[in-house]
Amino acid sequence: MYTIRVSSPHGVDADFTVASAALALDLALRSQRAGLWWTAELAAPDPDRSRLLSLQALRQLAAALARGEAERELVDQIEWQHEVATSYALN
Repeated sequence: MYTIRVSSPHGVDADFTVASAALALDLALRSQRAGLWWTAELAAPDPDRSRLLSLQALRQLAAALARGEAERELVDQIEWQHEVATSYALN
């Protein structure tokens, strides 16, 4: 399980717990594009074994854990969507 915590100085404060690394990546990237702060944590049954994940670690996990063609395409779509949205922001 992955926990994504999203916040901002303007009162945004939300926690999302998801089972998919791809969905966790999507939430982190969407939060980043919205200018929100986020942290990602890989939850473990033992709280001492939980660990924070960087964006790069989320990307690697999403790619490594994608099972089947549909999940691999989903991860590619998430990355493509982020690149397109980021390029619009730069123009």
